[in-house]
Formats: sequence, structure tokens, C-alpha cells
Amino acid sequence: MLTRLTAPLRSLLLFTLLLPTLAWSQGLRFTTLDIGQGDSAVLIAPGGCVALFDGGPTGSGTTIKTYLKGLGVTNIDMVFISHMHADHMGGIDEVDVGTDAVSIDAVYDHGGTYTSTAYNDYVSHFSGRRFTSRKGDVYNLCNQVRLEVMAAGGTHSDENAKSVVVKVSYGAFDALVGGDLTGSTEDMESVIANAVGPLELYKVHHHGSRYSSNNTLLDATNPTVSFISVGKDNTYGHPTAECLDRLAAHNSEVWQTEDPATNSKRGHIELSSADGTTFVVAQGTRSISYASKAPDTQAPTAPGSLVATVVSSSEIDLSWTASTDNVKVDHYKVYRSTNGLAYSLVGTSTTTGFADLGVPGGTTNTYRVTAVDTAGNESAYSSVTATTPLPSITVGSPNGGESWTGGKAYNITWTARDISNVKLEYTLDNGSTWNMIASAVAASTGSYTWTVPNSATTAARVRATDAYGSASDVSDGTFTITATATPAKVILNEILANEPGTSTAGEFVELVNVGSTSIDISGWIIRDTDGVRHTFPAGTVLGGGNAIAVFASAAGIPAGTPNAVASSTGSLSLNNGGDTVTVKSSSAKNAATIDSFTYGSSLGSQDGVSMNRSPDASATGTFVPHTNLSSLLASPGARVNGMAF
Repeated sequence: MLTRLTAPLRSLLLFTLLLPTLAWSQGLRFTTLDIGQGDSAVLIAPGGCVALFDGGPTGSGTTIKTYLKGLGVTNIDMVFISHMHADHMGGIDEVDVGTDAVSIDAVYDHGGTYTSTAYNDYVSHFSGRRFTSRKGDVYNLCNQVRLEVMAAGGTHSDENAKSVVVKVSYGAFDALVGGDLTGSTEDMESVIANAVGPLELYKVHHHGSRYSSNNTLLDATNPTVSFISVGKDNTYGHPTAECLDRLAAHNSEVWQTEDPATNSKRGHIELSSADGTTFVVAQGTRSISYASKAPDTQAPTAPGSLVATVVSSSEIDLSWTASTDNVKVDHYKVYRSTNGLAYSLVGTSTTTGFADLGVPGGTTNTYRVTAVDTAGNESAYSSVTATTPLPSITVGSPNGGESWTGGKAYNITWTARDISNVKLEYTLDNGSTWNMIASAVAASTGSYTWTVPNSATTAARVRATDAYGSASDVSDGTFTITATATPAKVILNEILANEPGTSTAGEFVELVNVGSTSIDISGWIIRDTDGVRHTFPAGTVLGGGNAIAVFASAAGIPAGTPNAVASSTGSLSLNNGGDTVTVKSSSAKNAATIDSFTYGSSLGSQDGVSMNRSPDASATGTFVPHTNLSSLLASPGARVNGMAF
């Protein structure tokens, strides 16, 4: 029976087959076949299920079939093709053809395409039986031998670096088979090294090339024996002295199918194991027994000197001293609890530090850090507790008691923690009404230059708020603003061109005197592009800081609207698609223009929404939709927030 357990959420594939009695005792068998300068290896589970790794160069089919038939094998459950080079897959299509065929159920490779005759023959021959292996896929051979894909494919430019790498596990016995995987320029060996862990058998990558079998891989795996598939007359210098030296330095005994140094063939390298605790390697008349490494059950020591540093209201940094282990510490796990009872994993680290980001402000957090070795053993934990502060902001000035002069510039100051932007507001009536100063100022500046409004009051305060949060502070006490006399200046402050509903009586034009002294506006006119729409009657005086709203007709003035009058012509006839509104000192052709504004459809086409100066009642402000400034659609005769001028 062969089961394939793929990565999470993939289907479980179960294959059942009947095999004839094999011509050897039932145990694990792994054989690196002597097929010259190429690669092919056979894995047979104790229950008789068969996996083949690579198919050697073109012409290798006979050798593979002869070996399998000699063991009574007539069917191969699965074949792993490491990569698309012809010396690894050229002979695989030959195996299940002919009168001596050994049938193949499925072939697995890294996917994609390749340009070669061998590849074309392979794809054509195994149409419908070809599948893609991915990192993390797990296969179970007869439910006795575990095969895990450690690497496969990727975006590498080197075909060798795409090799499908399989870890074979049977009890305490572990082997690694990885085609021509690279350990230099596109170094995949170092990527998988720690995940592979200690090995009994290393099927040497790339025939003993200098570019594979690097020290990082060998340090992590320390293989007891290493099998090299190599041709005696190869022109690549395989196996290289560099590779052999690295294997020797790691005390791994080397077996190879052929020997270029003596120009001799040594034959198949056969490994067998009854239960995985010991194994025998045989080649010709040579036979050696080995003991498998005892499974690593010893956990690392707990991390030492665990320290938590509160960096901000949303970040706590942890540091500790390294754990020790009988083999190797692979990584650390960091757990967090806010109640000291339930802990959740918040991350892992391969160093002795971890930054926990996004921690809620104002919470007490208890951390546990453990060490995990390459076998998955987890240590006891070390713990530490730390509390994050809440974001905060404090107004420094004005903070109560100051006396500022209207119309002059003063600095608002503050201190802030864990706030990026500050919203600034002021009140002239001790908090009943708040007006915007700036919607978002970089908190780090700690200061903002504010031109104080020229409005006399003894009840002014400033409020600073986190622009994107809830932290806020207000001046501790009120301060005084002393108004200075300024000349009268009348501006167009608000215009409603697109009346609410269908009655044009609701159109209005609002004028504001932004100076501090009154002005007689008797005889002044309001006109649009087509003509005069309103003439202010004799005796009309607009006080300093006051407003007057002229509606198209009395019927359009909402009840309770302050400072409102009806147009003297009974109409304003403002164009929704665009118009020019002008205030002049009289109807004479040479009369002085007091203020004028030309608007387009973007400001005039919203039903019931006026256009208003921003900031409100500012002679230099630009016009924007009223809804940009408050929740109100319009505010005739009043400030943008509906409060009285």
C-alpha cells in the first residue's frame, strides 16, 4: 500500500497493489544503481512498495529493469524525477516498455517545461501520469516509509537548483536524495539544511561536484555514509577532491558506483535495514554494518536572561541569551498572554531577539520564550512581563493665563508619545464650540504657529488630539485674546447655487464682514453673470465679524435662520453648472468690486450642498463643498458648524 499525504488541504491519495514475493527478506532496501555518469536509485519498503529516484541517461532502462526483475519487482508505484537534465531522466521512459517492462504508476517532478529531446520523450510517454511535487508534500510508502519533499522547483535560473529533494525516513534511519541540488551560486543546500537534520545516508548531490555538498548541509546532516553515482570515464572530474574532502571532514564513509581514479566499475551500492536501527551497505564482496543515530529526544536548555524592553505603546522588544543543545538549536518560539493563563504563539526567531509589534497600548503582557532543536524538541520556557503605555499628548502652551493679541502669530506647543499626527482646535467660549486650527500636524514637531483670531474673549482654550486615535488634551485653564481694531472687509463666504429640492427660493449668497468694525452696505448689489439680483436697502449695516445671507425669496428662508433677508428682485437664478457671483458697491458701471467668485459644476451641482470658504470666514480661503467642513449641508447666516457668528 502506498499513501501520499500532500501539503495541508490536499487530498490523500491511497494506492493499493499486489506484488509477487520478492527475492529477498522483507526489510527496507535502498540501492544506488551503477548506470555510469547519471543517477538512478531504487527504494523498496518492507511491504514491497517501490519508488524510483531518477532514470539515468538514455539507454539505462535495461539496467534498471534487470535489477528490479531480479528482485521480483514488476511494478513501480512512483518515480521522482529530480530535474530535467538527460542524465537523470533520459532512460525513465524505457523502463515500462517492452516485453520485460516494469510498469510505472506515476511520475513526479518539479513541473514546468524544458527544451530537450529527452524531455519531449518523457512528457509524451507519461502523459496523464505526470504530477508536480511541491515543497512540503509527504508520501507514505506502504505506510512504512515516509518521503517528504524538502525542495522542488522555484524561480531559479539553474535547472540543478530546481531539483526535487526527498527525505526518506524509516524508524531511526534517514536518507536524503536530491539529484543535482546546488550549494554554491544558487545555494539551495543551505536553505534546506536545518530542516533536513541528521542523516544516515546522503545520496551525494551532482555526482560529487565541487559546487554541491557544502559545509552548511554537511554540518546539519553529518551523514554516516555517502553514496556517489558517477561514471568512471566522466569528463567533469567527478567526484571532485573538494567534495570528497568535505565528506571526509564530516567522517562520512564514501561509497561510489564507479571509480574514475582506477577506471573501474564497482557496481550497485545496496543498503538494507530490517527495522531502521541498523543498516548494512554492500557492494560486490564488500559489506559493512552501521548503527543508525539514536533519535534526538533531548530538548535544548531554556533561553536565559530574558528581558522585555518597552519601546512604545505598540512595541515590546525581547532579548535573551542563547540556549544550548546536544545537536543544534534551530529556532526560538515566542508566546504571549494578556491574562497569564492562555498563551498564543506570536512568532519565531532564529536569533536571540524578537520585536513584538502591534501590541495594544495600556496592556500587561506576559511572554514565554522556548528553544526548539532540529529534531523538534522544545525546551522549558523562560518568562517575563511588561506593560505598554497608552498613547498620550499634553498641551504645553497656551495652558491657561496667557494674554494673546488677536491677529498675531503665537506657537501652540505640546509633548506627545506614540502619536504620529496631531489635530489642533480652539474655543472662544470655554469649550461650547470648537473650531479647527489644523487637521493633521506631525506630532514630532511639538509646535505649530497659529495666527490667533481677532475675537476678544477671556474664555479661549486650545485642544490637541491624536489625529488617528483617542488621546487628547486641553489647555488646563482659559487664556485671554485681546481684539485689535481692523478695517471692515466684506467677503463672499458661502453660496448655495443648487437649492434643496426643486424650489429655487432656497438659493442664497452669504456675506461676512471679517473686519472688526462695522460698515454701511446700503446700495451695494449682488449680481451674477446675467444681471443684478439684490440691492441692499438704505440703512443696512454689517457689523464686524457678522454675516448676512441673501435668499432668492422669503419663502426659501428656513425657519430660525439667523441674519437672513430675501432678494430684492425675488430671485437669484444661480446656475448649477457654473456662474460668477459678484458684490459691488453700487449698480453703477464703474462701481467698485467688493468681492467676486466664479464657480464650476463641481461646486454648484450638489443638491442642497453649498460652497463655503475654507477656513470658514477667511478672506484668503478657497471654496470647497460645505460637507468637507462639517456634517451640515449648508449654514446660511451662521458659522460652518451652525453656531452664531
